[in-house]
Amino acid sequence: MRTDSGRYFGSVVAGLGVGGILAITGWFAIGPDHIIYAVVVKCGFLLMALLAGPVMVDIGRSRYQVNNLEPRIYMLLGAEVVRRVLDIVGWNRVIKQMRRSEDGGSGLARFLRGTEQSETAHLLGAAATVTLAITAAVTHHPLGAVQVLVLGLLLHGYPVMIQRIVRAKITRHCTHSDRTTH
Repeated sequence: MRTDSGRYFGSVVAGLGVGGILAITGWFAIGPDHIIYAVVVKCGFLLMALLAGPVMVDIGRSRYQVNNLEPRIYMLLGAEVVRRVLDIVGWNRVIKQMRRSEDGGSGLARFLRGTEQSETAHLLGAAATVTLAITAAVTHHPLGAVQVLVLGLLLHGYPVMIQRIVRAKITRHCTHSDRTTH
């Protein structure tokens, strides 16, 4: 019988393996300056983030706290527009259903935990994106670096901002409710 740590370790290894293999194989098969390479790598990094990110959620608990200024900055950068687009296309409905189906804790606690897991996953993908972009730039592939960074901002940067906005709204609402009941 497998332990949870064994399953988590397998998830991290599989995620990092898929992301790394697609990045390296695509570099030689497609070429780092081709837009298809950027798309393939982003798909690999999204899968890597999905598999490995949620396992790493508890590493730095204090980083999940959102200060009051952050949501305003993210909204100025367009994160709320991206969130609305995700609502329209139905992505947020899929994520909400996934979070409801998870076991343990209250609905609110599961939802908050889900925002932390999603943020961690996308931060992992963003770190891989930046690493790959630096590698592309250093090896004289500036077009590839820019393509990977732009897609990375869309597919990792905005989701992190959205998770932090949502978490700020929830924690602000809970804090406000606690004050009014006492």
